[in-house]
Amino acid sequence: LHDALPICGSSSSAKVKKPNLVWFLTDDQDQLLGGSFPPSMAGTPMPKTKALMQDGGVSADNWYIHTPICSPSRAELLTGRYFHNVKATGGPTGGMHVNYTYVNDNTFAKNLQDEGYTVGMFGKYLNVMPETMPPGFDAWMANPGGQYVSPRFDTKNVADLGDWNMVDGSWHGEGNYSTAVIGNVSIAWIKKVAREGKPFMAYIGPKAAHEPFNPAPWYVDAWDPSWPEHEPRDENWNCSFESRHDHPGNVPIQPMITHGASRVITGIWRNRWRTLMSVDDLISDVIAAVDELGLSDSTYFFYSTDHGFQLGQLNIPFDKRHVYEWDTKIHLLGRGPGIKPGSTFANPGTQVDIAPTLLGLAGVDVPDHMDGKSIVPFILNSASKAVMESTRKHL
Repeated sequence: LHDALPICGSSSSAKVKKPNLVWFLTDDQDQLLGGSFPPSMAGTPMPKTKALMQDGGVSADNWYIHTPICSPSRAELLTGRYFHNVKATGGPTGGMHVNYTYVNDNTFAKNLQDEGYTVGMFGKYLNVMPETMPPGFDAWMANPGGQYVSPRFDTKNVADLGDWNMVDGSWHGEGNYSTAVIGNVSIAWIKKVAREGKPFMAYIGPKAAHEPFNPAPWYVDAWDPSWPEHEPRDENWNCSFESRHDHPGNVPIQPMITHGASRVITGIWRNRWRTLMSVDDLISDVIAAVDELGLSDSTYFFYSTDHGFQLGQLNIPFDKRHVYEWDTKIHLLGRGPGIKPGSTFANPGTQVDIAPTLLGLAGVDVPDHMDGKSIVPFILNSASKAVMESTRKHL
């Protein structure tokens, strides 16, 4: 698919600079409960991101995660392969059944690096961390999620990015808020590598809005008066036993939600929004830094999450490990050259399609072993009608 993109390849002898890539990935961020700008809910904890990436770019109407739990989802994203192709078989079953050796050795970062990209990883990587920086990455400040306050990161090649006293090995951000740290170091790295002239790819993964739902100290009491008073409560919220007895697993055994439990759920929902306010700052600040560098016309930004979430639906206080829409339907926003502001596309897809999409935009051949398919024809104005018609219309 990338052969059809003039920004990524040319029939002339002149060399076309490959675009920069920035990937934002949150954790546990819902799409159906208001965390990702659904039209059915007033207000958003991320107004700057909405303006920059939804109003200023493209959004997917039907984007899903294949496996709604952290490490399997991220493993699929990094490799462009469905879970049965990255699943551990035999031996211990810890670490959410992921074959971490395979995943670490086969990320899309390696494909980008092989084609001249400088690649940096900042934030949450996988729940089980590698002992050393995996092949494909040039800079590494990563953890398995860690803590919101005073986070710890494994580090490599980030010591010169600012006055944070980082050294290769590990770093403890005593008293710091993780989303702010990830954003600051990401921006410092982008500014550094931009001066080198090579195309770069920044993978930026804040912990929010994962439990324990700790907002930044400066947002701990924030709540806009225009925002809803509590989480969405449709017919599946605190529903009777009779209405859910045909559901599988632990759904039928959930008791009714008490008044006390409902207050806890609402508190969780509010703090999730508050954690996302810091993500809003991070995304807007990164885009502003790229703009100040004069690179906005040659940089693609994408923003999504590893899966959705539920809060009280089917009487489950909070969780994500189910195949309901709350857990599997997620947002995907994109911004960059050739992407029409305020556009949408209805073609369904999953995070497995992200790796081939990024490679396609970079003009890098998509390996045969990847299961995903590029969505470039659905998001770029320059994609020809013939290419769009030749691409799959369904999963």
